[in-house]
Amino acid sequence: MEIMFNLGMVFALAGVAFAVSLAGMGSSKGVGIASEAASAVVADDPSKFGKLLVLQLLPGTQGLY
Repeated sequence: MEIMFNLGMVFALAGVAFAVSLAGMGSSKGVGIASEAASAVVADDPSKFGKLLVLQLLPGTQGLY
């Protein structure tokens, strides 16, 4: 019975690590895509920096859930 408890804990911790790592990878990929697009827009029109900063931060919040 002790082995089953330990195995369950291992699976639970592996699931937590898997979920956190996938959320972090997806969030960083989204921030990279948004930043790449925003830098092109800011190069053409620097007055849109504030609006584009918000769009860059939105994908980063997905890793916090």
